[in-house]
Amino acid sequence: RVVLRDLEARHLTHARSRIEKGLDRLIEAGKLGAGQRAETLRALILTTNVPDLKSCEYVIEAAPDDFAVKKGIFQELDKLCRPATILASTTSAMSITKLGAVTRRADKVIGMHFLNPVPVLQMVEVIRGMETSAETATLTQELAKRLGKTSVEAKDFPGFLANRMLMPMINEAIYALMEGAGTVDAIDNLMHQGMKHPMGPLA
Repeated sequence: RVVLRDLEARHLTHARSRIEKGLDRLIEAGKLGAGQRAETLRALILTTNVPDLKSCEYVIEAAPDDFAVKKGIFQELDKLCRPATILASTTSAMSITKLGAVTRRADKVIGMHFLNPVPVLQMVEVIRGMETSAETATLTQELAKRLGKTSVEAKDFPGFLANRMLMPMINEAIYALMEGAGTVDAIDNLMHQGMKHPMGPLA
């Protein structure tokens, strides 16, 4: 079972519609049967109520990268969820150690940074804070595998690994454009088609 919680019902309606379309594409591709589609949708619970997360064994937070917002969510989840529940953040750069410190379960707080676009890219960065336990990291890696993803472990440094490497490339693309070394199309096509990135750095 998956409980999907958002602030507003309209976001949940939109999410369900996207999930249904994704499942329909899998059926068209012969990768999923109609019965599996129905079973998947039955296992999906949509809610705007935080207390509906109380029985969850693993919670993945995906709020904007604003520490005050995430702090409030993690403190609320820490009080609500069972002691064994793991709290993961999809943050792309925020300190997992700092997030863990606002809870009473720093050993069960971890980063799970899904690379975008998530349905296309199979990579997940798993980030351990200073207090994150080895058991929490192992369970997170196993979950990523069950989701069909490949995981790499990154240390809790600013930008982790993905953005630490990505941001200098984007900055360099902007400098190259500013200096007139190439056009937007030339820069983006070189990285997208030439180096097989999902999109160009300027796109």
